[in-house]
Amino acid sequence: MLLLEVNSMSHDDEIKRVVRESYGKIWKAEGTCCGPSPGSSRVIRLSEHAVHEALLNEIMPLSGKRILDVGCGNGNTVLRIAKEVGPRGKAVGIDFSPEGIAEAKKKAIELGLDKVAEFRVVDAEKLPFEDNYFDAVISECVVCLTPNKQKVLNEKARVLKLGGKIVMHDVISEAEMPKAVQTNSELYCGCIGGAVSKNDYVRMLKRAGLTEVKTVDYSGEQAISGYPVSLKKALDSQILLAATSIEDEKDFQEVVNFVRKGGVGYALFTAKKPLISESQLKK
Repeated sequence: MLLLEVNSMSHDDEIKRVVRESYGKIWKAEGTCCGPSPGSSRVIRLSEHAVHEALLNEIMPLSGKRILDVGCGNGNTVLRIAKEVGPRGKAVGIDFSPEGIAEAKKKAIELGLDKVAEFRVVDAEKLPFEDNYFDAVISECVVCLTPNKQKVLNEKARVLKLGGKIVMHDVISEAEMPKAVQTNSELYCGCIGGAVSKNDYVRMLKRAGLTEVKTVDYSGEQAISGYPVSLKKALDSQILLAATSIEDEKDFQEVVNFVRKGGVGYALFTAKKPLISESQLKK
């Protein structure tokens, strides 16, 4: 199945619909992310334990803080944070998958964390929070799934407190991505088709008004627990598997060459919201 033509408004809406439906099925089945549609033979379950722990370490200590998780899925990370922020803090998760949010709310009640953990069905491009509200804003392999990444990062920066930190990890493109990858709905929902380069993310974070932007490459990290395959190899293999269904020879060769030239990787990004804005510095 292919998405609509890139760079059109209808295309953005179609991306959101396809991703919402795909992840709704995943969360309903209590699955894991970073793979295409449930039931597909091409699903690669990624165990991102190292990069996940690195993300959490970046926002420690958590006591008394307000933390927002953009694209929280079924809420596991938010609930872990909720245990640490204490009664004076708040752990908030947003996702546009109603199935994921329903599962997250259920878990919060079962764990007795519903007074500290809050979950809402929200589009990441339109966060319903006031400016300068959260101490940290995080996301895990989520921005790659959004059609307007700059808008998402702008919203993250807007709701972040002055001096606060944005921490995210995501799939990155290591070469120019062919249209056959970008428009393949399975690869898009598998966190690959919408990936951009590490430099693109750095530029967008800075454009959102953030400073001290840093990156750490986790492409070589083990993808599947107990099996010696890196995140990069697992993701590139997913691309090549999808390529086997491409009928057009030119498109097929472009996808194969994309992987040969670098394919995709995985990285952690951190950035801070300055205490003084650029406009104030110029005064």
